[in-house]
Amino acid sequence: MPFAGFFGPLAYRAVLRAPHDADAAMPMPLDDDDLTCLDATITDINIKGSDPTLQVRAPDGMNWTIELGSHARNRAIGLEGLALLPGDAVRVTGRPTHFLGETRIKALHLTIGQQRFDLDDNTNKAA
Repeated sequence: MPFAGFFGPLAYRAVLRAPHDADAAMPMPLDDDDLTCLDATITDINIKGSDPTLQVRAPDGMNWTIELGSHARNRAIGLEGLALLPGDAVRVTGRPTHFLGETRIKALHLTIGQQRFDLDDNTNKAA
């Protein structure tokens, strides 16, 4: 009788691990070599959601996702209470992701109108 192998709960299961660059808890380096500055227009606002983000559109028509700080950090700098509307101009300084086809920036600084928001705790400690 031929051996059919194991199926279901007895099947061999390999341990799946995330790639090393998917670890969100890794601290970012503080060098300014890979910083990007983007002037854009806000298209969607999700500051109070589970992952605080802004959706923006650059002048060339490219849509970007801007990752903001934690809820506690956004509250501390006054970003959560700010009256933002789609169509507002924003300047973002941060680190872009390096995944193929992804247009996402982890914001370190936001400038909305004349107000600047420092989203990274390390920038205040280094100064």
